[in-house]
Amino acid sequence: LAPWPARIPPPVCDPAAFFADPVLNNQTLFTLAAAGYGAAEYGEVASAIDAAHRGGNSYEAYYRAFRSLGQQVSGFGRDAVASRNPAAARGAFLRAASYLAASLYVAIGTGHPRRQAAGYRAMDRNWALAAGLLEPAAEQVRIRSGRTILPGWLLRPPATAGQFSVRRPTVIFTGGADTQHVGLYVYGAAEAVALGYNALLLDGPGQGSLLYLRGTGLRPDWERVITPAVDYLQERADVDPRRIALVGWGLGGALAARAAAREHRLAALVLDPGVTDVLATLRLPAPLVDLAASGHPGDADAAWASIMPRLPASVRFAVTKAAHPFRQTAFSALVRELARYSTEAWLPDITAPTLVTQWGSDVVFPGQGRQAEHLLRCPRSLHEFSGAAGQPLPPHRRNQVIFDWLSRVL
Repeated sequence: LAPWPARIPPPVCDPAAFFADPVLNNQTLFTLAAAGYGAAEYGEVASAIDAAHRGGNSYEAYYRAFRSLGQQVSGFGRDAVASRNPAAARGAFLRAASYLAASLYVAIGTGHPRRQAAGYRAMDRNWALAAGLLEPAAEQVRIRSGRTILPGWLLRPPATAGQFSVRRPTVIFTGGADTQHVGLYVYGAAEAVALGYNALLLDGPGQGSLLYLRGTGLRPDWERVITPAVDYLQERADVDPRRIALVGWGLGGALAARAAAREHRLAALVLDPGVTDVLATLRLPAPLVDLAASGHPGDADAAWASIMPRLPASVRFAVTKAAHPFRQTAFSALVRELARYSTEAWLPDITAPTLVTQWGSDVVFPGQGRQAEHLLRCPRSLHEFSGAAGQPLPPHRRNQVIFDWLSRVL
């Protein structure tokens, strides 16, 4: 049990410490960070924090508090629609989607994992209402990849007078398993549109509706998502086919690396952060990992079954949450599946100019951005962000760094 401290309490005087549980605190900070792009308001989030405190600071209390807030704010949106106030309606639905995404994030830790499907539907419904009220309205897209239909949204900047089919640079945003469209809007898409780019938000296997409604798990061959997306974009009259970029956020940094190693039509790539070893993120005891990989899966599964109940609640949640999108119930099978996402063999094959980030605050992929940049053979840059450990990057600063780089490359 050595890799896991019994508790990771934030400093008592830390103004960013809303919960002692690091999972709940980090999710709260992500939600608050969305305020800069209109997807949260401090007063509303503060009310949910207070409700969760009064409920005992459990995952159940947190789930109920943010679900209730999301439902309430969604009602504000419906009132604004009835009053013919589209700007207020758009803001309310956007905030509701953000709050319901926070509730969805912890649903698996409440003891009622079936809440995830209903929670996803509620969140996605509010995102769709907000997306339809953007100016111009976001376009819902469906891209075929083999037998799978990949759902997504294309966001575009407003056309200026006399412009009907301007070919614009376009950014594909891909996140990890916990990334929802409203999160990609805050961490990239809203800024892209403001700067004159098109933005494509796309769900692949193990994400969004494919995960929560169809039970489809993640897969490492992410070119099966990105190559059909590039095919689709190159056929559009409003996309410059020579200026299509890919941004991978979180675990999406590993997925985007694999896709770019196979799909060479991309004009630029951002790995935010660079990822080399997904299995290492769980910080599992090395002897147990070796046992699972050495042909003794039964022994590894039995050992894990005895360890898991004795772990702190936040660690049990983190492991359960991380394992969920890979759709592997046995510990040994999960270890083998995560090993397939190592990017060390893929990174040297990337040809597009690449920006790699390293989060100074990163406790999930510590140091992996620098390792990834070292393995690249293409034109590359490394940007290291600073920040307090365990706290998410402010989206405005993060987006500024990425789009300053993209503007130079594209």
